[in-house]
Amino acid sequence: MGKYLYGLDLSLSCTGVTIYDLEEKEFVYIGSLNTEKVKKKKDLYHNALKLKDIHDWLKGLKEKFPPQIVTIERGFSRFNTATQTIYRVHGIVNLLFHDVNQIYYPPKTVKEAIYKGDATKAQVQKIIKNNFVYIEFENEDESDSFAVALTYLIKNDLIKFEKPIVEKKKRKTKEAKKGRAKLEDF
Repeated sequence: MGKYLYGLDLSLSCTGVTIYDLEEKEFVYIGSLNTEKVKKKKDLYHNALKLKDIHDWLKGLKEKFPPQIVTIERGFSRFNTATQTIYRVHGIVNLLFHDVNQIYYPPKTVKEAIYKGDATKAQVQKIIKNNFVYIEFENEDESDSFAVALTYLIKNDLIKFEKPIVEKKKRKTKEAKKGRAKLEDF
């Protein structure tokens, strides 16, 4: 078994990967594979070529950095065709890492571990950069993969991470919303 934690943000167009060394306690790889450059060919299915590129790239990373655990941002169903396509990528990854413990985190869980459940990707990325000033991301896929790996590390107390305090908004009473004053206010 390996000694690395993987954080994956899967996509058919650009997959992000973050790898953390569990023994040395450091991030050793942050990268992404953009498959938009894959050209259509007459005799091969376009998406199959992208899937093969993703498979081959991840297989190389797996050989170089043998994983002990793989964390994956769980997909969501928004547009049926896009959802079906992305789950093909999940299938490739599930097969490739069949011998490794795989943990799926919903996007809201990832955001909540780092800041708050309804945070934007930009807010999460800013908090990560504030805590890890030496980290650079080339795209959102890389920062999303980092956030997924970080979620595992936080939830398992494997890293020191100070979550920012979220200030709660003051709620107005129904009377205040309607412009009515209470008797106690006089």
